[in-house]
Amino acid sequence: MPEAGDPRVKAQPNKRLPWYFLAILAFFMLPITFLLEKCKPIQVPAFLKSLAGIMLLGYAWSYLVSSSGWWTFNPATMLGWEAILHMPLEELLFYPLGGSLSILVYIAWSGQDCDQARAGKSYLLILGGITLCVLLAVLVSLRQNGKIPWYVLSQVVLFNGLSIGLWFRASSRVLARPAALTVAVLTVIGFFWNWLAFTQTWWAYHATLGWMFPPQVPVDDWNFFIFAPLAAASLYEFYASRRGSG
Repeated sequence: MPEAGDPRVKAQPNKRLPWYFLAILAFFMLPITFLLEKCKPIQVPAFLKSLAGIMLLGYAWSYLVSSSGWWTFNPATMLGWEAILHMPLEELLFYPLGGSLSILVYIAWSGQDCDQARAGKSYLLILGGITLCVLLAVLVSLRQNGKIPWYVLSQVVLFNGLSIGLWFRASSRVLARPAALTVAVLTVIGFFWNWLAFTQTWWAYHATLGWMFPPQVPVDDWNFFIFAPLAAASLYEFYASRRGSG
């Protein structure tokens, strides 16, 4: 099966504009600036604690994926600063900005209505996502003589696992419609983000399921689009529900 993106991206010598960094500003910083003006009062301690958790887990996951060679970056489209071994500076910006955007979209849609439906039974969606990803991974391994799609499996452990773990602690607070809209908005942003990245060879994926939908966008990342924002919103509600969070 073909790998996602051009596996030769590391070999491109000609320096171009740092498109990954510029895309972070366009896709994340601009909407965050807008939402900060529109959101209802934010529980700042819960927001900061959530970001700290997102950054810690995100950096650990990104380091694992990068150091294992499950994805590679194109230095021609980067600023060129490796903040942590195997991780460009852009990756350090992605997690706090992506987490902030997910939480702010959720807060913006939450409004002041405390009578909105809660999302307590949505853990069935999470379990469904976990089951589907694992089954696809097993199928790919059997068809590829033991080649394991570690990229999507690492997502299942972290983002799906975090979502299901938090759901039983924060499901009484997570609002169904804002959570669904958060996933929808971040999925649209994530799709165009990924489509640009792969068509412009900002990075390449390896150890994937090997299927694209639509062309250029690996199926593996649809799981990320859904469950990473859901985990961020659940993490915020988890901290907001604790005493002294705001």
